[in-house]
Amino acid sequence: MGELLCSFNEGNKQMRSLLGDKGANLSEMTGIGLPVPFGFVVTTKACNDFFDGGNVLSSQIIEEMEAKIREIEEVTGKKFGSGENPLLVSVRTSNVINIPAMAGSILNLGLNDETFKGLTKMGDMEFALDCYTRFLRTYGSIVRNIPQKSFISAYEEIKKKAEEVGENQYSEEAVLFDAIKEYKSIILKRTGRAFPENPFEQLKEAVSAILNRWNSYAVRSYRELHEIPKETGTAVVVQAMAFGNIDEKSCTGMVFTREPNTGEKVTCGRFMMKSQGGDDYFRDMKAVKIEKLEDFFPELNEKFLRMAQLLENYYKNMQEIEFTVERGKLYLLEAKAAGRTPSASVKIAVDMVDEGIVDRATSVANMRAEDVNKLVLSQFANGDEVDEETLENFNKILEWADDFRSVGIRANIDTPEDALMALNLGAEGVGLCRSEHMFFDEKRIYDFIRMIIADDEYERSKALSSMKPYQKEDFKRIFEIMEDRPVTIRLLDPSFHRFLPHTEADIKKLARKLRIPEKKLAAKILLMKEENPAMGKRGSRLAVLHPEIVMMQTEAIVEAAIEVSENTDSELNISIMVPFISSVREFMNVKDTIQKAVDSCLGSDRKKMEFAVGTMIETPRAALLSDMIAEQADFFSFGTNDLTELVYGISKEDTDNMIEEYVRKDILDKNPLYSLDKRGVGRMIEMSVMLGRKTKPKIKMGICGEHAADPDTIEFCQSIGINYFSCSTLRIPGARLAAAQAEIKSRGEK
Repeated sequence: MGELLCSFNEGNKQMRSLLGDKGANLSEMTGIGLPVPFGFVVTTKACNDFFDGGNVLSSQIIEEMEAKIREIEEVTGKKFGSGENPLLVSVRTSNVINIPAMAGSILNLGLNDETFKGLTKMGDMEFALDCYTRFLRTYGSIVRNIPQKSFISAYEEIKKKAEEVGENQYSEEAVLFDAIKEYKSIILKRTGRAFPENPFEQLKEAVSAILNRWNSYAVRSYRELHEIPKETGTAVVVQAMAFGNIDEKSCTGMVFTREPNTGEKVTCGRFMMKSQGGDDYFRDMKAVKIEKLEDFFPELNEKFLRMAQLLENYYKNMQEIEFTVERGKLYLLEAKAAGRTPSASVKIAVDMVDEGIVDRATSVANMRAEDVNKLVLSQFANGDEVDEETLENFNKILEWADDFRSVGIRANIDTPEDALMALNLGAEGVGLCRSEHMFFDEKRIYDFIRMIIADDEYERSKALSSMKPYQKEDFKRIFEIMEDRPVTIRLLDPSFHRFLPHTEADIKKLARKLRIPEKKLAAKILLMKEENPAMGKRGSRLAVLHPEIVMMQTEAIVEAAIEVSENTDSELNISIMVPFISSVREFMNVKDTIQKAVDSCLGSDRKKMEFAVGTMIETPRAALLSDMIAEQADFFSFGTNDLTELVYGISKEDTDNMIEEYVRKDILDKNPLYSLDKRGVGRMIEMSVMLGRKTKPKIKMGICGEHAADPDTIEFCQSIGINYFSCSTLRIPGARLAAAQAEIKSRGEK
């Protein structure tokens, strides 16, 4: 086989990136001896060559297509373009990644006025006419981009006129004859080019049209939204037709090996007698439940059910199977992992282990993190009731995932309530407690603002004294909930500027609340204004300029820890994190302040309680100096949100539209603010990890940005030695699953 075209008997399921899902599955099914109509795949490599060549099929692709058609002729005993026993083919999209806008099938390609005569000899006149009209419709809509409604309207008008003549004189054959003429006329009028009578010209046009869809506006938009690289490409399957519409012993249908809504182990689906795809609209036919297959095909039913079970066992996943019966002979046209609801997904995953079809690793690997996240959202965010069996299956899958997972999953929290929810969802600790968020409650925010606008150290100390009890009480509750699990508390990070009002009405309202003159408050806000707060007086810079804030926060942490320790046997595991540093001396300045506060609180008992002090690596300079910072820091936590913005020199708030345009113009593969940029930001993190561990081999390192729940980010960061991921509370179960899947994949590759 070559890289451009591949016959079904040359491919296999491992070649998915080259053959697409459909092509790889059909090749695999052919290889294990299942009844698959023979064919070949125009590969994703050919797709990229097609675009590199100016959206034109190269002479090499055309020559190989001719050879592959001859191969199908040899296998089937039919002849492409012949008036005697003609070979007809279907041309279908075969995506590597499912893209709805790419879906499309052209059926009965190869028909023209000459091959039509041969088709009438294979079946009857109505069968041949039905195939011809179907081909013209699918060719017209997919190859010539003519809306389906044009053909539907034409058919309805022809049928209406025929029915007006009278029931006794109505002829379906006459309607279809007229439809063929009208469809050809529509193709000519709408595109300025006549329908091609040459079958190989039809094939070249069909393959080119499907490849061109990869670069259509709809598909480009979908690729950009889902961050699918252009180079992924699409493949095209060309396959000998099996005719489910040839006689009364023929049908087409679709079957699921399990119930997709509930996950029950029952074969379900539908089929239509004497039909091809789309017959539910163009012909007065009703789909029949698959349970009735035995009534129509008693000799096939048991064989078909055995094949369905074989495919599920072979692929180790629930299957969706498309089939055709032609004159009593069964053909399988496609088998793929079936869609299912989130509740069905967890049930199937557990049941297939219990049935001995898969092991736990395969079951976990087959799950989708998005299904897990949807169940969490249903229960906690939307308040929907989730039945007991689904909850049991959900918890069992995550327990299995935890057995495979080698990295920690922690939570980003703001309040004790978040901590409790995180624990219930399986968090192993708190990777990021955003201490400033504890003041966002309306009862607390005004003390916080008084601290911000204080005129002198006395006023600020007074405000801090009011704030400290809030912090201490919240820390106590968090420590009590988390017991001996790790809790990392980030010191105050955002710029003061972000907490102050900026409109005249809001300033006036705040002045009344604080009982200070409006002009004084407005002047204070103006003095504190920052043009770029994200890179202004924030994080460690605030801590250096206002060490009294660090003292208050550290005292609240230590005093809370002492009080909780006196009432529990658990050994608390508390870390204090300095945000947004860019130098070793900056970190040491804040660390010294922290240590003074710790020593002051513990006094002579300080040896009884240890507090780790680490930092967030959020600036490129901190990443570059990681070896020196590691000499002083107990741990690193990579704040990927800020690090990404600073590496790219962009602001999330100001550049969303620009980034979308960059993705659209193929300057960026995907939005780096949502899925980690491995080549740039990822390389910087990898370098930082190596530098830090060169100095301190056992230093703990985590990820605590929004990327921490993204499966691709987890897989990459796990491979470079990250110890834990800390994400928003509701995404914890999905992160647990993704981390397990990354580990399972890593073991498989090794």
